[in-house]
Parts: sequence; structure tokens; C-alpha cells
Amino acid sequence: MKTINKIFTGIGLLAMSASFASCVGDLDVPPKDPNKLTPEVFAQDPDGYLDRGIAEVMQGATTAGPWGPGNSMLGFGDAGAGTFTRTVFNIEEMSTDNYSWLQFADAGYYELVTMNLAPDNEIMYINYSRLYGIIALANQFIRTVESGAYLTEQSAERAQRAADYVRQAKVMRGLAYYYALSAYGNIGYIDETAPSGTTPTQYTREEAFNLIVSSLEQVSEEWGNTYQVPAYGYVGKEACDALLTRFYLNAATWIGTPMYDKCWTLCQKIIANHSGGVDNSGLANSYKALFGANNYEYASQGARENEIIWTLPQNGMSLQSYGNSTFYIATVCGSYDGISSVGDCNLNAQWTCMVARQQLSEMFNFDRDGYTQDLRAELWKTSKDGFEIGNSTIMGNAGYGKGYAPIKFTNFAYDEWGNIDSAASPSSSNTFADADWPEIRLAEIYLNAVEAQVLGGAGSQSDALKYINFLRTRAGVDPWGVADLTAANVLTERDRELYGENDRRTSLIRHGKYAGGAYLWNWKGGTHDGTATPEHMNLFPIPTKVISFSKYKQNPGYVK
Repeated sequence: MKTINKIFTGIGLLAMSASFASCVGDLDVPPKDPNKLTPEVFAQDPDGYLDRGIAEVMQGATTAGPWGPGNSMLGFGDAGAGTFTRTVFNIEEMSTDNYSWLQFADAGYYELVTMNLAPDNEIMYINYSRLYGIIALANQFIRTVESGAYLTEQSAERAQRAADYVRQAKVMRGLAYYYALSAYGNIGYIDETAPSGTTPTQYTREEAFNLIVSSLEQVSEEWGNTYQVPAYGYVGKEACDALLTRFYLNAATWIGTPMYDKCWTLCQKIIANHSGGVDNSGLANSYKALFGANNYEYASQGARENEIIWTLPQNGMSLQSYGNSTFYIATVCGSYDGISSVGDCNLNAQWTCMVARQQLSEMFNFDRDGYTQDLRAELWKTSKDGFEIGNSTIMGNAGYGKGYAPIKFTNFAYDEWGNIDSAASPSSSNTFADADWPEIRLAEIYLNAVEAQVLGGAGSQSDALKYINFLRTRAGVDPWGVADLTAANVLTERDRELYGENDRRTSLIRHGKYAGGAYLWNWKGGTHDGTATPEHMNLFPIPTKVISFSKYKQNPGYVK
């Protein structure tokens, strides 16, 4: 049974008085009640406050805030819509050929789905705010450690634990910066050396990249040469290195300096740390079990292959969120003939507001009756269930059923071969899911290595072919030969494996297929068959409210 550390669900410590209305100034934390967190109060239980502090940094990516699913640490907007995984999903998945959001009463979604990007889009502002909220939490925690508030000088063990927690906070900060750098380019950067309340300094994309990567590389070095298994829900050296592979893979696109060799080398180290499962690759034997209610078994401290290198915990009873797997299940499973959120997903949540775009569906080679050999789409609702593939409309509830329902996460527990374990599954009456959100899986590391070889010539072609065939073997599809190992094929295979995992937009840009007219998809540019969009949309605009507060320079193409 999954156990959530009680500290991980505790009250707000760092964020208890944060004002995130602008989220471009760093977190300024004078407590609302000055008697709550004085040095004297810290001194009463320094170990407890230390544990709670890092837990709250990690929780910034798992829940809306430390006060329950309906209360956001951002202090504005819909709490559920402002969760980390959901705001990133909007940017990385909803603006691409993967998914279409159907409820357009929410400001900004139609423009996002049709790739009509503008600085005043509220969805982008919420995303920016969440990312910098996490950065602020991490910085404030590190400052608090360095201030001596946790009395680390009194205990060598506590000092060592605090140093480890600081490294974890820097990795979490690096993750937020990764998505900010991908989306907005010339971003504000700030670390713990700046005073609380300081507005982050805007840097060029290359300058920010170098600062972020340097910090992560230093953290990895401080952790030593070997991978230690962290506590469940937390991160260690392997998660740090896995995050670095993302930066290295995108370096050529983001800063014009290829780092494919670095990406390949680090991927090799991570891969060597895993075994068991599919052909002793370290990959789980079942794809769908990685997205079920007991997928914690594949994360750190789990009893199965630890394919999930970095997990964002969720618990339907004690760590609830309207983001993460709850969001995915509820949006895809709806009130419609041929699908049942309870029967198909084991969750009593029916939002009925998201479908697959035709281009994603066609990647899985469904036949005319709606069947596919690819086990990664095994649970989908297709023409066999009365769903259409072509997205003839994307307006409101009328659009549901006009695209396939891409079921991936469920609230069923599975055995290691993907059979439903009814006894271990949560009650179908639950409205919040138990399935964790896999932030980085070993499968992605294999794919990063493959791309580093195919795009940059790093490493070994024979190894790259072996890696891609590990994934295809698990999926139940035919293995590739050398001739299949092309950039276009690898991009498609990457999406078959990682669809919905907040990767697609960044990958399309890396291959020159996002903005512009090189690749069209349904409703890109606002027409059914898709139309070219301006090239400058490879970067999102920095939100108007951020520009107003910080006086940053806007990204090219968005200044009238």
C-alpha cells in the first residue's frame, strides 16, 4: 500500500504568507502572524520544520497548495487549473497535435488550442506563475537553511540532511526552469543568493541555460558518483541527471550549441543503473501498469522495476489534486455512449472536455474498426466504441466523440503484467485518483539517447536501435531495422511512448515541426485542416502582467 509521508501533506510553512499575485518577484515570506515562525518556534522542533520545509517545496509540483485541492498557493484563479502538471500540460500538450480541450468558456483555451498565441492569454500567465512559484519556494527554503534557522550547527546528522534537502530543492527549481526556458526563452532567473522579494533578472536564453545547467551539474557532483535510491516522492542524483539529459538534448535548439555527446553519456550512466523487466532493460513489463493506481511500485522504494525515475505523488484520500492523473482521467473519461469513467477508469469524475487530435490517433495505426496492435493505446475509445477520429468540431461538449478518447491513466491497480488487481484498486466512487504522475521515466532516457544518436551522431547506432526496440517490444509492435532509425520516425515513436507526459511541444520544436507550415494538424491556426502559424510562435509570449511588473523585454513577434 502506498504511504504518503504525513509531512508531505502538512500545513503551509514556506507559502503560508506568500503573495503570488505577480509571481515575478521572488517569494517574500514575513509570516501573517509574526509569532508563528520566529527563530524561537523553529528551535522547538528544527528537525520537524526542516522536513516540512523540503516537503513543501516538493508539494509545489503535486498539489494546488498546502491547504487542500481547492486552495492555490498562487492566490488567484481556479486552484485546480493552476496546478503544476496541468499548467505544463496546457503548454506542452494542448497547443500541439496531441490533444484538444473542448470547454471554451475558460478564457484562453481556444486561443491555445488553435495556436493563436498572445501575451494577454490567461493560461500562459497561470503557467508562468506556477513555475515561478515553485522557484520561489525552492529559493526561500535554501535561504532558510543557510540562515541557520534549522540549527544545523547543533547536529551533524541534521546538517547532512539539510545539505541533501538543499540539493533536492535545487533540482525542483531546475525542473521549473526547464519548462520556463522551453516556453518563454529569455526568462527571469533568480537563485537563493538574491534577497527575498527581488524581481528575477531577465537573461538571454543562453545565459539562463548556462546558469541553470551549471547549478544542476554542481548538485549532481555533490551527490557523488553513485545513485542512491531517494525516499518515495523525493529526488536524488539520478533524477538530477535525468533532468540534465533534457537540457543537453535541447541545447542545439535553445542555445545553438549541440550537447548530444553529453546527453548520450549521461543516458548511458542512468541506463546502466537499471535492470529487470523487458529484456533486462529496466523497463516495466506492462505499459499501462505505469499509469495505474499502484504505479508507485515503479518509483523509488517501489517493489517493481523503478522505471519512474521521478514521480509526483498523488493519493485519492490524503494528497488530492485537480491536476495530475485526476485531471487526465476526468477530462478524457466523460458522459458519453461507449465510455464510462467508473467502468473504464475506476474514477467517479466525468469532465468530458478533452479528446485526441486526429494526428495523435493516426500514430497508432488503428484499423477501420478502431483496433490497434500497439498496447500503448490499448485502453483508448475509438470507432469500435462509437467515437470519430477527425475532430470535425472542437467547440464545447459537441466535440466530445468527434475525436478518440485517449485513455492512459486509470485508477485501477495492476499486477506487473497489466492485469487489473481488483482487490488492490481504490473504490470507484472516489473522485480523486491515486495514480502518481511520472515526471521522468526510464523510457524517456532511452528515447533521449536515441535522439542524441540520430540527431547528433552521438554514441552507437546499434545501441540506439536496441533501445528503441525495447520500447516497441513492450508495446507489442514489430521491431525496427536500421533503415527505420530516422529523425521523423523517432519523433513519432517518442510521442507514441510519451503522449500526455508534457513533452510534445518541446520535441516538435526540436525537430522544426511546431510553428510555421512544415507540419500541420487539425485546428492549428484555427482551421480544421490546419494552417501555417508565424515562426516566432516557437516561443510563447511573456505574459502581459509579467511585462508590466518586471519591465522585461517581450519575445520577438509579440510587440505591436
